[in-house]
Parts: sequence; C-alpha cells; structure tokens
Amino acid sequence: MAATVGALCFTPLSPAYAATPDGFVRPLKYQLSLEGQRQQTNYFCVPASSAMSLASFGIAVSQSTLAKKMKTHPPYGTEGSDAVPVINAYVKSLGYKFTMPTDADGNPAVLMKRVSKDIGELHRAPVLTVWMDQLPWNKGKVKGTEIGHAILAYGYDKVAGTITVYDPWKPTGGTHTISASALARVLQPAGNMYYVTKLP
Repeated sequence: MAATVGALCFTPLSPAYAATPDGFVRPLKYQLSLEGQRQQTNYFCVPASSAMSLASFGIAVSQSTLAKKMKTHPPYGTEGSDAVPVINAYVKSLGYKFTMPTDADGNPAVLMKRVSKDIGELHRAPVLTVWMDQLPWNKGKVKGTEIGHAILAYGYDKVAGTITVYDPWKPTGGTHTISASALARVLQPAGNMYYVTKLP
C-alpha cells in the first residue's frame, strides 16, 4: 500500500528572534506544520522519517520507493550510508545536501544549534538517529538494548530547551516534545542526524 506523503508548511510560533554567531537571525521557537507518517513495517523507520523530511522540501515520495532505493531489509532496516546518498539525490537540484555529523550525541548545545538552523533558518526537517529503547516514551516497551531507530525533528524552543519530534513507530510513536539534553543522550554516536545544509 502506498504511503501518504504529507506536506510540511512553516508556522512561526513566536516573533522573538536571536542573532547567531554565524550572522543569521533565527526565531527562539519555531515549528513546522507536519502531516506525520507511521512506518509501514517494523524496519521502515528510516524510509518513513526520510519521506517526512523530503516533504519539507516539497518532495513527495513513498516509504516503499525510498526503502527499495536505500536497500532497506528485515530485520535491521537501513544503514545511514545507504540512506543519505538516496535523499541527497532528491535535494541536490534544489541546492541542498544531507550529511551525517557525529558531534551532537551527549551535547545538547550542538544538537539545538543544528536543529534550530535546519528548522528555524532553512525550514527543513532533519532526521535524527537514536537508540529506540532509550527514548522516554519507549522505556519498558521495547525488548533489547541499543536498538537503532530514526525519528524526525520538526520543532524547537530554545527558551524551554526542548525539541519536538515525530516518531514513526506505530505502538508509541507520534508527536513528542523532549528536552534537548535528554534527546542528546539517546543519539547514536556513529551519525547523529541527517543534517541539512545549503550547497556552496
């Protein structure tokens, strides 16, 4: 069954803005309007999160199409090294690229800086790679430890120190707001997110 690919539009939550060291002005709080997607299989978290991320570029593509291109397979899902080239192929002509930085795990300041740049400045929704079993809403509901998972960030509040995410996993997913410090603690160290930047 084909996925319903939702559109993201841009809804500023506050008129308060702050200048950043790199010379840009970003809102202190911002949230993209999201039509969420639940993953179609237990191992489609990357295709589902990537489809929602691409929707923030105005690109509609199904989970199944992305899964095929990303070599997604049961039971483990998708490798980041297979996923990022696929989504880059969709956004390159628009002047963007995704990379996989490794410096935000355990570092909420870096995480907030990257998330607020993507969402507040570029109006794009980045994918975050996390340990599924360590997410607060999954505690005691997932068997195993250090289970790789992908979710989408689509909002933040610098004053409150929180990030709003969409988890595509059906049993406990949906929208959750979590502190940047708690989220930074559950990021995977080998590649924390699919971070959006503009091509030079």
